[in-house]
Amino acid sequence: MKVSEFGERALVELARRTFKRGPRIKVGIGDDAAAIDIDGRYLIVTTDMLVAGTHFPHGTTAKQMGIKAVIVNLSDIAAMGAAPLALIFSVGLPRELDVDFVRRMIRSMDVTARRYGAYVVGGDLDETDDITIAGAAFGLAKKGQLLTRSGAKPGNVIAVTGQLGAASAGLKILLERLPPKGYEKLIKAQLEPIARVREGMLLAKNGARAAIDLTDGLAANLWQVSRMSKAKLIIDRYKVPIHPLVNKLSERHGFDVEEFAFFSGEDFEMLFTLRRDIWEKVRRALKRIGTDATAIGYVSKGRGVYIQKHGTLEKLPDRGYEHFK
Repeated sequence: MKVSEFGERALVELARRTFKRGPRIKVGIGDDAAAIDIDGRYLIVTTDMLVAGTHFPHGTTAKQMGIKAVIVNLSDIAAMGAAPLALIFSVGLPRELDVDFVRRMIRSMDVTARRYGAYVVGGDLDETDDITIAGAAFGLAKKGQLLTRSGAKPGNVIAVTGQLGAASAGLKILLERLPPKGYEKLIKAQLEPIARVREGMLLAKNGARAAIDLTDGLAANLWQVSRMSKAKLIIDRYKVPIHPLVNKLSERHGFDVEEFAFFSGEDFEMLFTLRRDIWEKVRRALKRIGTDATAIGYVSKGRGVYIQKHGTLEKLPDRGYEHFK
């Protein structure tokens, strides 16, 4: 069987079954990041790779490459509720690439990392045909304040930060060369995303226990939480906060708005669950730091992910962005 038939998720599961978990490993393969017990606190470690042509649409600037390289890694740290510490990068560059492009890219990495209280502390350089950036991020979390994909419990509220669909709609505009006027915010969401680091730390401190960053699409990420938590997740289609410009773009060009909001990735928002009795307190706390959060459903006993539409309940397809497929 070829990798294209097997798929990214199956490969991750293969790795999870293959690699042994040591006594200090609190969270291993299969979550947003690993958690290693270091004398009463958790060292959070993650890695992400970006390749020109796959992750950087044509025309992406050096500054935007630097931003995204940092954000994809810090977003995983945020999803664990951890405070960022540092990043390292292994960077592959074509030999004919202008040095000034590299200078602007690494300056952007530095500025973006420091914006979140982290520092780039090292890495490696190599020669490649296309720009390739493999990063690793490190953070710290307190015991009892760790967010994981396996923490959802029956009765929990399911919620998301922000609005969904913007990044994939922005990518659609770029790839199909649609008129960008009026949709600049969608394009920025794709090329210059943000990491919900403060939000993750706030959630962990205030009683949330399950979280995941929305990188593969809402549907796929809900299924990941459902499988890891061994729980049934039920959401209301009309409570999901979709970016208004995504609705406008879809109406104008005849696109399916649900493809952007449910089945495409890179929103880098937080999907989380928490007890119903603390939901309002946490929502208000997020609002105080400038972040809107919306309750979109609840956790129940059972398995799978379901969506309510017009009073009917149906299974939400387990579909989203997946490498190799």
